[in-house]
Amino acid sequence: MGETKQQRQAITDEPEAAPAGEGARVTREELESLVAARTKELHKANQHLKAQIAEREGIEEALLKQTKIFASILDNMSDAVVVADKNEQFLIFNPAAERMFGTGPTATSADDWSRQYGLYLPDTATLFPTDQLPLARAIRGEDTDDVEIVVKHAAAPNGLWTRVSGRPLKDGTGGSFGGVVVCRDITETKKEDAFREGQGRILELIAANVPLGEVLTNLMLLIEAQHEEMFCSVLLLAEDGAHVRHGAAPSLPEHYVRAVDGAPIGPKNGSCGTAMYLGKQVIVTDIFTDPLWEDYRELAAASGLRACWSTPIVSAAGKVLGSFAMYYQQPRVPTGREAKLTEVATHIAGLAIEHQRADEALRRTQGELAHVSRVTTMGELAASIAHEVNQPLGAIVGNADICLQWLKDERPNLQHLREALEDIASDGRRASDVIARIRSLVKKSEPQSVSLDVNEVVSEVVSLIAHEVQRRQVDLEVELEELPPVLGDRVQLQQVLLNLTMNGIDAMYAITERKPRLCLTTALSDASVLVSVKDCGVGIKAEDAELVFRAFHTTKSSGMGMGLAISRSIIEAHGGRLWAEPNEDFGATFKFTLPVSEPPA
Repeated sequence: MGETKQQRQAITDEPEAAPAGEGARVTREELESLVAARTKELHKANQHLKAQIAEREGIEEALLKQTKIFASILDNMSDAVVVADKNEQFLIFNPAAERMFGTGPTATSADDWSRQYGLYLPDTATLFPTDQLPLARAIRGEDTDDVEIVVKHAAAPNGLWTRVSGRPLKDGTGGSFGGVVVCRDITETKKEDAFREGQGRILELIAANVPLGEVLTNLMLLIEAQHEEMFCSVLLLAEDGAHVRHGAAPSLPEHYVRAVDGAPIGPKNGSCGTAMYLGKQVIVTDIFTDPLWEDYRELAAASGLRACWSTPIVSAAGKVLGSFAMYYQQPRVPTGREAKLTEVATHIAGLAIEHQRADEALRRTQGELAHVSRVTTMGELAASIAHEVNQPLGAIVGNADICLQWLKDERPNLQHLREALEDIASDGRRASDVIARIRSLVKKSEPQSVSLDVNEVVSEVVSLIAHEVQRRQVDLEVELEELPPVLGDRVQLQQVLLNLTMNGIDAMYAITERKPRLCLTTALSDASVLVSVKDCGVGIKAEDAELVFRAFHTTKSSGMGMGLAISRSIIEAHGGRLWAEPNEDFGATFKFTLPVSEPPA
């Protein structure tokens, strides 16, 4: 109790005696060292934990940032992205998907998808089979690429063309736990493809020599299909260069089309007349206020037209051929899309107009050559023609002389006179018919398309060459089957037959070892009339069967070499075909077909 401070301090500083059996007691220094070491370990562990926490926070921040970036990407993608789990519950349905399908993720099961979102097969009438949808297939673990689906809803009643690709979602073990699809709107691409295909079809019409009005009408309908509110027309510049002619305007009112047809061009003649006059585009955004339409304003108002811009159609040589116009029912300013359509329309319309004019010029040239060929052939037949005319004339003169002799009798036999006069009238008509046939062959005339009996045409040609056949001692065989009518020009078809028969007769002229024989036959072959002219002359080689139809190719010393070329052009203009074949024995056979105007029963 009476211990001093120093004594207490000494006792404290002395090591505490270890209890019996526990060994030596821990010294103060050892205890402090142990505490320090433990404290250092705890500090190190704390620092490591802080680092882990910071790393975790950094990862979470990075994940949050990536999540925001991913969400931003999904929100701003033009393609629709849809993700669903194995239970067909939507996990992602981005804004582009909502726009594309017209609603959010409202479908509750696969069975509801096609109906809920208006998903159709490309035929746009049949709902897409649910089990074949790319998302359903992706959930099942399948890959799909470029499946085309048409999506219809209130905002897209005409349908959106969509190209869809899908992939399954897989976990770390490779198992599928859902599916994802990416959907791209390809409607504009489809429209462009359809537009190009439409242009191709119109170019095919031009190449097939379809009438200009039909070509231009198809072109206007194609252009109008690119914009629901647009009406289009083509006006042609008349041959006088001062007036317009109707070309095509399938959607404009009939009374407007009639009123504009024949209108003059000038510096103040609406959009089209002014465009043709100036040779440059004229844009009128409001017909009711523009001075160019002052004389046509009432007509436009009665037709419901408010805006019109017109562009000249120009030939390759820079000559104005007509104009292409776009009309609207409200005031309107042109856009880049309409400028592109105008470029296409004026280019194709120019091709069509120039093609028609070139074709007309070619036909005129062919007609003149055909006329020259007919006149030449008539010259070759001059002796036969003179004989055929002289025969009835001689009979007329003979009968007239007899009648005069009978009239000298005091009581002439009236019955004999009547019979003689009837013979005179008959022979006169016969001579007149011969001259009429010759005149029809040698005169120039526009081609006609009328219903014809080919057998009649053959018979008329046979009568023309009858004396020539007799003079050259040719056996003529004619076999005519009963045929349906064809559409064609009688004179042109007579010319073809006359050329083929005279060529056959000429081919046998130098043959002495066999009797010359010419066979004319007609028959029905499928939906065409087949005409054959067979000779037993010098013949042709199989490899020369096409050469004989070349212009200016001839084996005659006095021939022009145009007869067969002209004949082929005539037959082809009638929709038929003309060709040559070597015979198995002697000579050659020329054949041509003509389509029947009415299919045989």
